[in-house]
Amino acid sequence: MIYPYVVMLSLTDFTKDKHYFFHDFQLRAKGIVIEPDTIEFRNLVRIHKGEKEMTLAVRHKHFSLDLKLDYGKGAVWHCDDGLLQMGIPHKKETTIYYSYPNMQTSGAMTLNDKTLPVSGKAWFDRQGGPYNMFKTLTHWEWFSLRFFDDEEMMLFSFPQTGHQDGTYIDKYGQSTRLTDYTLTPREFMMSPEPLRYSSKWELTIPGFKEEHYTILPLSNLQFNLNYYELLAGIHNRNNERVGMCFVELLPGARNKRYSITI
Repeated sequence: MIYPYVVMLSLTDFTKDKHYFFHDFQLRAKGIVIEPDTIEFRNLVRIHKGEKEMTLAVRHKHFSLDLKLDYGKGAVWHCDDGLLQMGIPHKKETTIYYSYPNMQTSGAMTLNDKTLPVSGKAWFDRQGGPYNMFKTLTHWEWFSLRFFDDEEMMLFSFPQTGHQDGTYIDKYGQSTRLTDYTLTPREFMMSPEPLRYSSKWELTIPGFKEEHYTILPLSNLQFNLNYYELLAGIHNRNNERVGMCFVELLPGARNKRYSITI
C-alpha cells in the first residue's frame, strides 16, 4: 500500500496584505520521521514533543519559524471523549481528535530575510482516522474560538448534512461537549476556482459565555490550494472584540462538486 506524505505551510503578513502558501508531497518515506515524540518532513518542518514543551522549526524560502510552546493547561479530548463523527453516521467516517488549546509561545520568525521576535499564544491539534476526505459530506467548517479571558471553543460544522459537534474549554482546562449552537453566515465569497465559501458568521450558543457573537474575518486573502484558513475577530453584542478565531473552510462544505490538486 502506498501512503502519501503531505506538508502544507502558510503565513499571512497583515501589514502588507501578503499571504504565503507552500505545499509539498511525496509517496516515499525518505526524509520522513514519524515517531512518538518527533515529526519531520525532510528539512521543511520539525515538531518535537519534550517533557515540558514542544518545539517547532519551519524552513521555507520566504519565511522560517523557531518556536517553543509550553503545554499550558494541558491536553483536551474534543467532542465525544475524543471521537468526532465526520458528518456521516458511519463508524468508518470518524476521527480521534485532541488539542493542547492554550500554549504560551516564544521564539523567532524570519520573513523575507528580516528576523523578528515572536511571543503570544498558540495551540496544537492532532486528528486522524479512517474517514474519506474526498466526500463532500465529510467536509467541514471549523471554528477555533480563542477568547481573551483564556477560554476556548472548538466548533465543527458539516453544512451538507447538518451535523455539528464541538468543545468548550474553561480557563482551568475543564471541557464540555457542545452540540447545541447555531452558525449562520452573513455573506459568501468566491475562491479563485471559483467555489463558494461562507463568511462573516453569527454564532448563537445558548448557556455559554455571552451566548451571541459575530465572527468577522480580518482578511479574505488566506486561501490555500482549495480551502481557506483565515483569522477572524470575535465580537460581542456591544461590538467589542473579545477574542480571535481561526477558521478553516473546506471546498465540499458549500459545494457539491470540487477538485483536489496536490
